[in-house]
Amino acid sequence: MASNTNAAYDPLLHDGQPAQGRSSLETQPAAPSTRAASRIGSDEDLEAAAAETLAPAESTPTRYRRVRAGTEPALKKLIIILVVPAVVLLVLFFFISSLSSAPSRDSSPIEAPTGISYASGFNMKQSWGSLSPYYDTGKQWSGIAESAGKGSYGLPNSQCRFKQVHVLHRHAERYPTNGALDKIDAFANKIYSMTEKPAEELSWISSWNLTLGSELLLSSGVATEFTSGSMFWETHGRLLYNATEKGQMFWHPELNVYPNGTERHIPVLRTTDQSRINTSAHAWAAGFFGIYSGEDNAPRDNDELYKLVIMEEAPLINNTLASYYSCPNSNSKKYTIGSKLYREWVNIYLSDAAARLNKLLPTANLTALDLFSVQALCAYETAAYGYSRFCELFTEKEWYGYEYREALEFWGDASLGSAVGAAEGVGWLMELLARLERRLLTEPYAAINVTITGNEETFPLDQPFYMDMTHDSIIISVLTALGIPFGKLPPDTMLQPRLFVVSRMTPFGARLYVELIDCPEFSETQVRLKLSGRVLPLTGVGNCPSSEDGFCPESVFIDALRTATSKVDFDNVCFGIPRGWEDAPEYVETDSE
Repeated sequence: MASNTNAAYDPLLHDGQPAQGRSSLETQPAAPSTRAASRIGSDEDLEAAAAETLAPAESTPTRYRRVRAGTEPALKKLIIILVVPAVVLLVLFFFISSLSSAPSRDSSPIEAPTGISYASGFNMKQSWGSLSPYYDTGKQWSGIAESAGKGSYGLPNSQCRFKQVHVLHRHAERYPTNGALDKIDAFANKIYSMTEKPAEELSWISSWNLTLGSELLLSSGVATEFTSGSMFWETHGRLLYNATEKGQMFWHPELNVYPNGTERHIPVLRTTDQSRINTSAHAWAAGFFGIYSGEDNAPRDNDELYKLVIMEEAPLINNTLASYYSCPNSNSKKYTIGSKLYREWVNIYLSDAAARLNKLLPTANLTALDLFSVQALCAYETAAYGYSRFCELFTEKEWYGYEYREALEFWGDASLGSAVGAAEGVGWLMELLARLERRLLTEPYAAINVTITGNEETFPLDQPFYMDMTHDSIIISVLTALGIPFGKLPPDTMLQPRLFVVSRMTPFGARLYVELIDCPEFSETQVRLKLSGRVLPLTGVGNCPSSEDGFCPESVFIDALRTATSKVDFDNVCFGIPRGWEDAPEYVETDSE
């Protein structure tokens, strides 16, 4: 099935660079649109190029010899019989060639078809925002050298070593949340209620049934987390515990000692009590600690390997890994505008899809918001079953639109577009600061649970690594509180290029590493942040220098944390009226939007 669309617009064309321009994702209207924005090549240019390709070369006059009277009509007839079909065939050849030739990865086809794959090489799974499978390929963030974080152990050279690593990790593939499932269920009911048969090409939808569960981690999610833990052992744990020098291929409690041989406290990991978070933490730990290593003397009892601190997720319970429960204003549509922003955008980028699919599914009466849920359904069914036919219904451009929808929601709810975004991340930054300064936290502020942070049994201060399992929005809020310059996202046009690309930031299994690195060439320990495999630029974070390797001296980074955490007035933002939001209207969602 194909749809006539403009060339697709890639938000990652200059991926990772600071936002500095916009490109509309609307199809070309008959008259100039009020939403017009800068484009990567206009439709007029594309049409002109197509016309130049399809048009036959302009002919030049040809002199013919004089012929006998009575032969000229026959000659003309012969010319018509021979030449006209040849010209028609030639035009058809160029026309078909122009449609079927595969463009390069950096170009876009004149016609952007729907389907599971695209001639441009576009990978739709990397445009599913927070529902994207984990991936760490692609360009570095702007200002970071392509070689940064690559190579053996991701270190600059063989003389460098990890001193300590802090991991803030997202759970992996799951069923939809209850809210998302409700929207998908509404679409399913429209399909079940159709009074006319669908078009032949969508006849399969008549026998489709919604079989997804809700909330729980999937088997693919367990695999993602186990792999993540295993890889962290390979890339960081082996060096942190000098395993190779001690002849250990896998983790063993004998490695958990200080340099002088004194036994360390058993490693403490943290999670919440939500099922998918808790299961993710166990799967990650199984990978890291080599529970299935096959070693004869390897411990199998989790209690011998690590201590898992479980933090409750519930309203008004302090928990930095689910801090929105500690911040009542997080539930206010007055102070979190993600829904308002993304609904406006959905009605723009999926308007053509709604018209197209309503012709194929008569009496379904699908809205653009229904189709946004269908795009999510594609991602959820793929995570659960490996494939979904719903993925075939959208163009490359519409998948870029979905990625931007994800950006608008997270930016408006958990980042700079929200009154509470930084507040939801500041608590974990305060815990990070305390760990770096080797001190306990005993003041219950910013969602910090002092029952945990005030006790070294549950909040140790000298571990080689820490791992906290959390949600996607918390990672985004932490980066927002730290001061990463995400800029502003408009809801009517897709900002391109931009730094805020959710599939690169918090896909399923996302991980933020805060690495402390010692190298002979530096007089001080350096701090580096890696987000899902890519080094983050720390330029603008306190006084951290502009560095192509992403390094910031530890003392400078600690000062930056102090500054960042002092800027957030958690009590007022979460329990009062946030400054600058006094006149903000309360947004009410309606089904008719």
